[in-house]
Amino acid sequence: MGKENSILYKGNKIFTLAKKGRYLPNVFLAILIVIVVLFGMDLILFLTPIGSIGSNISSQGLKGEALSYAINGLALRFGMYILTFFAWVRLIERRPIYTMGFCSGGIFKKYLRGFIIGTLMMSLCIVVFGVLGVATVDTSNASIKGFNALGSVFIVLLGWLVQGASEEIMIRGWLLPVVGARHNVALGIFISSTLFAAMHLLNANINILPIINLTLFGLFAALYVIWEGGLWGVCALHSAWNWAQGNVFGIEVSGNVPVGGILVDVDTAVDSDLITGGLFGVEGGIVCSVVLALGIITLIFLIKKK
Repeated sequence: MGKENSILYKGNKIFTLAKKGRYLPNVFLAILIVIVVLFGMDLILFLTPIGSIGSNISSQGLKGEALSYAINGLALRFGMYILTFFAWVRLIERRPIYTMGFCSGGIFKKYLRGFIIGTLMMSLCIVVFGVLGVATVDTSNASIKGFNALGSVFIVLLGWLVQGASEEIMIRGWLLPVVGARHNVALGIFISSTLFAAMHLLNANINILPIINLTLFGLFAALYVIWEGGLWGVCALHSAWNWAQGNVFGIEVSGNVPVGGILVDVDTAVDSDLITGGLFGVEGGIVCSVVLALGIITLIFLIKKK
């Protein structure tokens, strides 16, 4: 079946708009570009004073820590990824930024829907932990948790909004449609999902199941973009997923310890790593696998119906 007749391709804006570009790199060059940007921007932050902007406020209480993390740990680094790909699309491919999936029309609705879905999916994982008896709520050290941390938790959210959007812009806003339009959609989905997982290979406590789940998340996100025909919703979904996991529920985000306050500190049982993900976070457990699989099945149904 040709890609023009594929249910995933026909009339889908995310691929048809990518074809407005003067030049679309082949799959090998596209992968290389993503890798160079990831390591290149990190090197720039390491070698220049840019990476230390906002670090002096980290000692100013919990809100200072939250603001410092939102700026240094999230917004600066991931914001540079966004600007780099925006520049590539405008200067090299010579197409408008909106062709990356930022079409007008229903923006608030799409973003809010994505944020709610991301939050609910993560919350579902936590609820299942509770039902299975593998998680408890830690109420100690209340000064950095609960109501006392509410302001800080929302400060960090601003950084997560940038972080989630950056990975979606790189992988689902650029790599997926470029490979899909240049080659075929199935290859675009496969490459974008597996490269997304590979981006986390240097994270702490990574192993086979987290890699599988990150690939499943990449597949889910790709299908979400294809279903919605744009990037607004999945940017919000990704940000909400990470924020809820780390700062709402106090669980490691892809191996990274949450910083800047916790709303509800969920502790998982030490012998439940296969279920909960252990020190890698929810994305390292079988419950996450099931939730993502259900999401993928739902999206396939919705795409066929649409």
